[in-house]
Amino acid sequence: MHKIILQTCLLICLFILAGCGASRTSTKTITSQPGAEREFRAAWVATVANINWPSKPGLPVDSQQKEAIALLDFLKSHNFNAVVFQVRPQADALYQSSLEPWSYYLTGTQGKAPEPFYDPLQFWIEAAHDRGLELHVWLNPYRAHHPTGGPVTESSLVKRKPELVVHLKEGYWWFDPSLEGTKAHATAVVKDLVKRYDIDGIHFDDYFYPYPEYNKKEDFPDSTSWKLYLAGGGKLSRGDWRREAVNSFIDNLYKEIKKEKKHVKFGLSPFGIWRPGYPEGICCFDQYEVLYADAKLWLNKGWIDYFSPQLYWPITRMNVSFPVLLGWWKDENTKARHLWPGINVGADTSARNVTEVMNQVMVSRGMLPESKGVIHWSIGQVFRNANIAKSLVDGPYKNGALVPESKWLDKKAPTRPRATSTLTGDSISINWSHPQEDDVFRWVVYFKYDGGNWNYKILNRKERGLTVPVTLTPATGGLKVLSELLISAVDRVGNESEKTPIPFSDQVPFTNIVPRSGWSAAGPKPFKQHTPVRITVHHEGTKLELTANAARKIKAIQTWGMGPDRNWADIPYHFLIAPDGTVYEGRNVNTVGETATEYDPEGHLLITCLGNLEVQEVTPQQLSSLTKLIAYCSRKYHIPIKTLATHRDYSKQTTCPGKNLYTYFQNGSIKQQVEQLLKN
Repeated sequence: MHKIILQTCLLICLFILAGCGASRTSTKTITSQPGAEREFRAAWVATVANINWPSKPGLPVDSQQKEAIALLDFLKSHNFNAVVFQVRPQADALYQSSLEPWSYYLTGTQGKAPEPFYDPLQFWIEAAHDRGLELHVWLNPYRAHHPTGGPVTESSLVKRKPELVVHLKEGYWWFDPSLEGTKAHATAVVKDLVKRYDIDGIHFDDYFYPYPEYNKKEDFPDSTSWKLYLAGGGKLSRGDWRREAVNSFIDNLYKEIKKEKKHVKFGLSPFGIWRPGYPEGICCFDQYEVLYADAKLWLNKGWIDYFSPQLYWPITRMNVSFPVLLGWWKDENTKARHLWPGINVGADTSARNVTEVMNQVMVSRGMLPESKGVIHWSIGQVFRNANIAKSLVDGPYKNGALVPESKWLDKKAPTRPRATSTLTGDSISINWSHPQEDDVFRWVVYFKYDGGNWNYKILNRKERGLTVPVTLTPATGGLKVLSELLISAVDRVGNESEKTPIPFSDQVPFTNIVPRSGWSAAGPKPFKQHTPVRITVHHEGTKLELTANAARKIKAIQTWGMGPDRNWADIPYHFLIAPDGTVYEGRNVNTVGETATEYDPEGHLLITCLGNLEVQEVTPQQLSSLTKLIAYCSRKYHIPIKTLATHRDYSKQTTCPGKNLYTYFQNGSIKQQVEQLLKN
């Protein structure tokens, strides 16, 4: 192609019942509507001259497929969402076709099918879609033979339709664009692809009338057809006649694609400059006069669904500046089609070049916020350039993205999916279905944690389930709890359904936990590690009247415990529950707790209720949070509920946790409630 150069912690967890005793359900009113990022992130895969795939002609089929999977896996793992795959480099086919021969670049012999047989295009489509990638087929409409394409065989269109082609002095054969036979054949090839394959787009690049050097800078040899035009009464100049030949082909082809499948997008990637001086200061190549490509007209008329001018120059190169040209094309986009520029700054791995790529992606985002996106020329420049690949996935492509909607093709969103969930151990299994699954290309699962922002995971068309851990422990510490979980369906043109709330919270016994940072904890000292095998309940023996004092009280306990009177490693308990039901994170669960009595707390997971429960009543909120927290700890840390006990069961020196709480252990009500939570 191209003239210039040939979570993962996914749904991280899902838990929750609100503190304060009342259970939270996932069907509550959604406080804010989340949305996935929208951006077209694509790369060209060139097959001409075996630039990108396959690595050489005649490569064994299994090797071809391994190379294809490696490229597609790379795109998926780096959060791309589309691939532009060249299937017709020289009036040949990297797919099974009755109209054109098998490609030399595939098997090493034009007209020879792969052995063992497979259809490369079908393979690419299935593999791309299984990875959530759109696949756009890229064709050269007029190139009949490339000098690198092996000998011209009897199966070549050069031999089969000699009346349509002319020879160029650098070894190319070219279809004469002015001939009706050329238009009819190219249109038939496109319609055949659209009809027989589940593709997402048809794509042309910058080769219309050929670049001058292909014919040693002599004029295109179409004198015969030009004379016939004049003899028939033609009035256009030769340049206008050539442009009209291309214009009429593009206009009609767009209509023919939509007749067959409306959702298949038509994209064009012309040379990045329309004419010198447009905009002011831009030079030097004139595609309008040299390639006879009136690309501005195609964009103005809306004969395309997306437009990707090849803006292969740096931001600061004044006479061909990337943002200056992009701004001009934006002003010409009068039909508000997608404008996704092609970018290419070479294979340089330097920090300067990496920065240029990142800047061009970000500039494009800033200038085209209504429909962001770029196409990278080519996949090799990101696949083989570890610095650029890492910078993309660590930076602008860190999160997955949906392709922007094409509302002029279809405004109707799919209906909402149906969803269920099941608690299994420390995970929740989500499953979904849809009444019209043929209308769905992707799914989006959204999740939100208390005090956090919405996040999401984009899944491909075949996926119907997801299993996720139920808790998230950020690097900053503390335990995060899922508060909302949603799923939506996305169709082939990017329309997203209404979001379906996924019920889950009634299954999960738990309360909110305030992290150590929430009560200004000091850093712990090193202390003995352990694996908790039993749960033991205490009370903190000072009366606590006001909930507002809870965090301050916990901090005071830590300060006293780590002070000279005790010299402990940290706050003694693993969790602390305030009278209002709020749960606070104490010491690390895998660190042995500390007590002032005779029993050894190694192996004990220590939970304390704030307040002197010998004289003070246990609040309903505190009791509710205690049962949920015990159930949570039993499940998360695999501690049998039969181990549940209190401080006084191990020590003869104390009445902790106080008679007003101990009575619930004596009559078995706490254990019964916990067992019911775990059972449910």
